[in-house]
Amino acid sequence: MASEMKPYQAISAKKKAQQQDRIPKAWRIPTDKFQNATNVMDVPLTCGLLNETESRITSDYDATALLEQLKAGVWSAEQVTVAFCKRAAIAHQLTNCLTEIFFDDAIERAKKLDQEYDPKSRGKPLPPLFGLPVSLKDSFQVSGYDTSTGLGCYVDEPAEDNSALAAMLIDLGAVLYCKTNLPQSIMTGDSDNNVFGRTLNPRNKLFTAGGSTGGEGALLALRGSILGVGTDIGGSIRVPSVCNGIYGFRPSVGLVPHSGVRDLTPPGTDGVRSAVGPMATSLRDCALFLKSIVQADTWKYDSTSISIPWVDLKPAHKLRIGVAQNDGVYTPSPPIRRGLKQVVDLLSGNNDIEIIHINLPDVESHYQDFISYMTLSGSDYYNEQFERTGEPTIPSLTAIGLLSVPGTTLQGFFNLNVRRAEAAKTYLKLFRDNDLDVILMPPAPHTAVPLDSWTKAAYTSLWNYLDYPAIVIPVDQVQDMDFADDLSNAKFGPDDEQLYSLYTGPEQYKGAPLYWTRS
Repeated sequence: MASEMKPYQAISAKKKAQQQDRIPKAWRIPTDKFQNATNVMDVPLTCGLLNETESRITSDYDATALLEQLKAGVWSAEQVTVAFCKRAAIAHQLTNCLTEIFFDDAIERAKKLDQEYDPKSRGKPLPPLFGLPVSLKDSFQVSGYDTSTGLGCYVDEPAEDNSALAAMLIDLGAVLYCKTNLPQSIMTGDSDNNVFGRTLNPRNKLFTAGGSTGGEGALLALRGSILGVGTDIGGSIRVPSVCNGIYGFRPSVGLVPHSGVRDLTPPGTDGVRSAVGPMATSLRDCALFLKSIVQADTWKYDSTSISIPWVDLKPAHKLRIGVAQNDGVYTPSPPIRRGLKQVVDLLSGNNDIEIIHINLPDVESHYQDFISYMTLSGSDYYNEQFERTGEPTIPSLTAIGLLSVPGTTLQGFFNLNVRRAEAAKTYLKLFRDNDLDVILMPPAPHTAVPLDSWTKAAYTSLWNYLDYPAIVIPVDQVQDMDFADDLSNAKFGPDDEQLYSLYTGPEQYKGAPLYWTRS
């Protein structure tokens, strides 16, 4: 194909020019308003591009509340879509968070929704997500647009069909308006590639926005979206949620349709599988997304999805929460420990909750097996895609060492599966022996970290390995009280000590979000 014959530099220049053309001139920010700022969180509301109504629409509501306003006719789908397109354009100029931009198509769709469901003409009943703008990670196919996943070899290959989830969201009344950035290989904690470049963290542009759904994380942090969708095979929803102070939920595989998503793991290496899930500005919006999808006959869109009824559960007994202070491999930094204690103290004061302190078994060996699943055939498949356009390996991919891990044999694959089945039994026993409803722990041993420094995924990948659902919930930010302590507090050896040393104190990290995860 033509794109395979061009060097990545030419492909990148063309793609970036296309992006620029799709942002109306009236929506462009003078660079002097933000180019020297490290924290750009306030720029969307101070740059002068959003009018009062657009500021309210994009700032004052979560998706659940905004949907109520749309269905009540307070604002039209067109008004809401224009507001989020404009704010997404601002967010992109600040952080480089977008890949495919289709604002014009989104606004036209919103107009048609307003006409089709106009109550004055006794229109049809409103669909569940009527007029709600939803953003998507770049790996989801959207008809008419590239699914390049940040690789030059897939540029200029517009999708002929929508991915299963994109089709579902459209049928549910949502408005799709943009796709968001991710890393080369979709396997690192920094959303950086040779086509679109690096997504920056809007709270601190010297820190990672996370990966692999980092563009989505930055967009949501700046409220260029309030409901987005990512994929997660080792933490790719939860890591950006940690870095950007948002909510991110990784369901078990198959609950949300995955067909039509471009993964970059070699085809047929069906070990640990990717799951689709929501990223949002509120906890109830994660439930809104899942409930809307589960109730919409997922089997009609994806033959591999698991169709189950939605049930609103209310515990009939005390909720038993197992608290893991760490994963037994990496020691949480001081602000993470404080944040977890804050949550545990709060929960301990609830008479309907019982706290049980637990240790997680064998995480280090499970993490090594997870890495082996990610590299079943070695690095040849990744390198072949990069070499088509002469792409160098991005720094974060070099830093995690993924491409240097050798592949395994068929017998090695069988052995991995045996050990994974035993791990599932072990964790079932942990739940049963302690009569647990849920496990509470940090989703990472640190906050957002400097660029290309997020190199370990033991905390997040454990739940992919076991295929447990897991959610990240923000609770606080790094404060002046969160002093760095001595490296001797790192409990688990040299690798732990190296990771622990990233936290240098509140001066560099002040304002970084703190969070907890529930599995």
